[in-house]
Amino acid sequence: MTLNRGWWVAFVLAPVALLAEGSARATEPGVMPHGVHLMPSGRYVQDLCDHDQRFYCLAHRVLPVSYQPGDSIEEALRLHPAAAGAGLGPPDITSAYSIPSGSGSNGKIVAVMDEPDNHAFADMNVYRVAYGLTALTLCGGSGLPTGSGTPCFASVDENGASINADIGDSGMPDGETSLDIEMISAACPDCSILLVQFTQPSDQDFINSAATAARLGAVATSISWGGPEQGDPTGYTTAGHLVLAAAGDNGWTGGSYPASSPDVVAVGGTTLSGPGQEVVWNQSGGATGSGCSTEFPMPPFQTAFGASAFAGCSMRDMNDVSAAGDSNLNGGGIAEYDTGNWNSVIGTSASAPMVGAIFARLGLTDAISADLGFIYKNSAAFNDITSGSNGSCGNIQCTGAAGWDGPTGIGTPNGSKLVSLGSSSSSSGGGSGSSSGASSGC
Repeated sequence: MTLNRGWWVAFVLAPVALLAEGSARATEPGVMPHGVHLMPSGRYVQDLCDHDQRFYCLAHRVLPVSYQPGDSIEEALRLHPAAAGAGLGPPDITSAYSIPSGSGSNGKIVAVMDEPDNHAFADMNVYRVAYGLTALTLCGGSGLPTGSGTPCFASVDENGASINADIGDSGMPDGETSLDIEMISAACPDCSILLVQFTQPSDQDFINSAATAARLGAVATSISWGGPEQGDPTGYTTAGHLVLAAAGDNGWTGGSYPASSPDVVAVGGTTLSGPGQEVVWNQSGGATGSGCSTEFPMPPFQTAFGASAFAGCSMRDMNDVSAAGDSNLNGGGIAEYDTGNWNSVIGTSASAPMVGAIFARLGLTDAISADLGFIYKNSAAFNDITSGSNGSCGNIQCTGAAGWDGPTGIGTPNGSKLVSLGSSSSSSGGGSGSSSGASSGC
């Protein structure tokens, strides 16, 4: 099995002599490596990106049960790999969110933005084939998806130039990239996938990458990166192009950019135990972000919903919708394949691309991008999450409740209700869905 090339290598290199003796020690026994955290359950999780940066990706790998501080993470993963299919997978997503089996996007483009990852295409197809979904091909012709017909995969830089599959990468964000594109595959098997790779995670790179995705025909773009508000720009969703952003994993803390931007759909996280069994995500070492912005005023679509509904917040309030950021299914977490390893991953990094892909599959992106209030006006088409909390604020800013609440917004998608609101139906747009395995694995 090929070993992961994580950024943590500098912290976990073990003396060859110790490894030869069967020890997996890489630092002093008991010393917690940078980016590793202890969960209440006694398990450890590892940040997929460096949280010392202002913006970082919003997911964590759950480490093997055997892992202890000081162990080599690479060696622990090699000795105790996660089983293929452990954690939430495509069948669980389609079942939990009642996505009609015959629905399909007919090749519509869903984009994600991440740092360079030269394993993204291959990793995605290992995941897809493992779940019975037909592998995507690299887009032919211009090298870009057309947005209709047979789905395909393409990778570009933030300005839209095609990126050769052999481009070098730092290894740091690979797990994040795999998670993003695999969640799109899981929720919309016949969506084309556009990976927009930026040079640095910055507010301007987010804006540039979103504009590139829109120009190249993406109907939805997911951002699984975030950080504190700090004089940030807007300029994301435009007519025909919906941008979604993950709410983060630090619980009820206030605005997290770009999820707090008034022109994105802010996506919180739930813990999913099965259809109709969701609570606010607050376990496994993380909790969905939510909060009241200190920078952006309340947008018209929230004001129209009723300012009194937001428990005293008069600014942009997160979140709008939610989806699984963790699960108690198949051993827990969310299944991900990355560079030789199956992993159990948690975080709202999974929730945002999942929701974007569901909206694309059901033909909803045009309506929502034209009016983000569409979500609030059609709240009955979402599963209301009424249990759990991500903080101790004492009100719906951090507690699941009937109607809107901060951690989960209006709720999670209910495909059987949403499909009638979209431009597609369960009997249309499914042609390429069938050919790409839209129903075979789900």
